[in-house]
Amino acid sequence: MGEVARSPRMLNHARELAANGFAVVLIGYRGREFEIPAGVRVVALDGGRSAPAGASGLRFMMHAGFRMGRLCGALFRVLMREKPRAILVQNPPAFPTLTAATLAAKCMGASVAIDWHNYGFSLLALRLGAGHWLVRLARWYEFRAGRLAARHLCVSCAMREDLMRNAGIRAEVLYDRPVVSVGRGFGPAAGLPAGADLGRTAPSESSAAGPKPRPTLVAVCPAGWTVDEDIELLLDALDTLPGHPMTVYVTGEGPKRRGLEPRFLALRLRGILADTGFLPEAEYWNLLRRADLGLSLHRSSSGLDLAMKVVDLFGVGVPVCALDYGGSIREQIEDGATGFLFRTAQDLADLLSRLGADRSALDVVQNRVRERWQISWSEEWKRIALPVLAGIS
Repeated sequence: MGEVARSPRMLNHARELAANGFAVVLIGYRGREFEIPAGVRVVALDGGRSAPAGASGLRFMMHAGFRMGRLCGALFRVLMREKPRAILVQNPPAFPTLTAATLAAKCMGASVAIDWHNYGFSLLALRLGAGHWLVRLARWYEFRAGRLAARHLCVSCAMREDLMRNAGIRAEVLYDRPVVSVGRGFGPAAGLPAGADLGRTAPSESSAAGPKPRPTLVAVCPAGWTVDEDIELLLDALDTLPGHPMTVYVTGEGPKRRGLEPRFLALRLRGILADTGFLPEAEYWNLLRRADLGLSLHRSSSGLDLAMKVVDLFGVGVPVCALDYGGSIREQIEDGATGFLFRTAQDLADLLSRLGADRSALDVVQNRVRERWQISWSEEWKRIALPVLAGIS
């Protein structure tokens, strides 16, 4: 129950299920155009509008309750019409998805499997606070509804342990992996702002006989612009950067973008930041391939999920500087081995300055990324997910 084009893990599930002989119907919200996997039929629902950003707590709850009730009915009707033998649910959102899926499955004698990406109640807590009664109710509901499913997948070992400890749910860990092994240096980057050139060098004040100018360090930050992403920390770091030749490309669109636009403008004028907006898939991968460094500002609401953007960057052999939110992050990034971790804006600014001045550390990490990220999503899926899903269908 998210926008299908922005749900890569569920698209990957659908692609593998179809390739392994399942008849697949993918249900999600309408949105951008995307390439539908072969053998998959898409049923698009109208997700409606979320509550305005400045809505009061009461208005937010009333709006969300009405919207979720309508979506619950719509999803239930689709499931009853399609008559699936098994239903694979992405969680979150827990409501209305778990309610509609478990109710429809009971009516039809179908089975439900849940793929736990994060917790819905932890995301709600970012808005209302962890102690809010609605957050406590959402937690109770999410775990209770989750226990009704037959099988479970999750994205990290930390989440597997938390599900067992707090809900008595046994889940298999299915790590996100690159869809395919895609190398770097694959032609010029497309879809970039006018005049962008990833191969440019920094201006030099020396004469022609003097030292050669250093090449620009190209960093890419794939951004979802959601509440669990600390884009402000990135902007704080870039504000303090000294004059190292560096360009940071920020991709994507989302709810936080408009409020940060004035700060973006100032950094664009300094030549440090380039804003690409949402890129078509081929152009997105092309940009990642040409990067020297990736940036992840994901701040997990639960501390248990992992950033998909890091998988994308590792898939093209690009080291990552990632926000250290504790919890599961070290399952994905080994500090100093496959990437670099930071906690504050000053930490990030120091990292970027150091890597911009001396690329040798990047070269070492890049080689380790390529060595350790050889397993593809398809291989991991067949080993972990296929036995789980085949067993309930």
